[in-house]
Amino acid sequence: MRRRAALGAAATAAAALAAMPTPAAAQTQFSGVCGVTSGATAPVTINYDPFSPSGLSQATIPLVLQRTRTFLLGRTDEVSVVLVAPAGSPPLQVTYQGQNVLYQEGNTAGRPRSLDSRDGGAGAAGEIRLRYGGLFASDFSPALNLTVSLAPGANLAGDDTIYLDLLYICSAEGAMLSNLVPTRISRALRLDVTTVSALQAYYAGSALDFGELGGVSTAQVVASPDRYATPATNSLRVRSSGPYEVRVTSQNNFRLAIPGGNLADPAQTIAYRVSFLGREISATAPFGTRTCAAAGVTGAAGVLPLRARLAEGGSRKLPSPNYADRITVTFTPLVAASSAQSCSGL
Repeated sequence: MRRRAALGAAATAAAALAAMPTPAAAQTQFSGVCGVTSGATAPVTINYDPFSPSGLSQATIPLVLQRTRTFLLGRTDEVSVVLVAPAGSPPLQVTYQGQNVLYQEGNTAGRPRSLDSRDGGAGAAGEIRLRYGGLFASDFSPALNLTVSLAPGANLAGDDTIYLDLLYICSAEGAMLSNLVPTRISRALRLDVTTVSALQAYYAGSALDFGELGGVSTAQVVASPDRYATPATNSLRVRSSGPYEVRVTSQNNFRLAIPGGNLADPAQTIAYRVSFLGREISATAPFGTRTCAAAGVTGAAGVLPLRARLAEGGSRKLPSPNYADRITVTFTPLVAASSAQSCSGL
């Protein structure tokens, strides 16, 4: 007489990433040395699923750079710019006109390194380069459309903010000094990230099978409970970017039963219990729900052991080639949870 359990899990995922740098100031920026200030226009929203093979959909952020002037005729003429991701930033990619312009901290390979706009851009690969024009040209650059994407599997919090720095060099005209030493603007670009919880789950282990029970009495089961139990190595594995709720149900209310038999007849059922998330579940002790903290996108905190034990023997039950039940474990991702706990290893 045997019992098998099938486990199911379902989840949906969605997220949003918004870029909201401060708009460029309207007033003239005065300095004795060439330079720029940065800003971006209205927020841009893109969808992100940390478990999607393609990561997030691309978004365009229009970056505007305002040049400095002196009080007389001096003005910033040309500028070359790259973006820098501080240590610990998620794996973003930012491109401009098809070329990467975002570099990790300490790995810009000498960029920015070119200012001459008359070479058609050949000397400024991997940089944003522009020339403002003469005395009466606008101090604001046209919108420099940056394409932002985020690789799959980024382990972001539910609400996260990513800041990118800006490095630039510049040349000047008139009574203004040029600056060929890369100058940093900290937190020049801000990405406000809101990730709606996403989740994946699967069962890892062997079939939950007690084997032949026709000659096993209830007294034997009570005397040796671990002998009549499924392996302790079975578990459910969860990957999630946010907290989640767990429910456990049984088709036959945690009783092995003859297919098509009478559940009201004790001679046609064999009681069992399940150890899961620190609880002993049975026909008289339902699981209810439990709220778990985020398991992480890698699943490092998402190993949930599951073990079933017989509560009675089968020697006095109606003979049948197969007693069975079906367990369903349902995972529901949550946007937020005030009382979530770590469920790994419970």
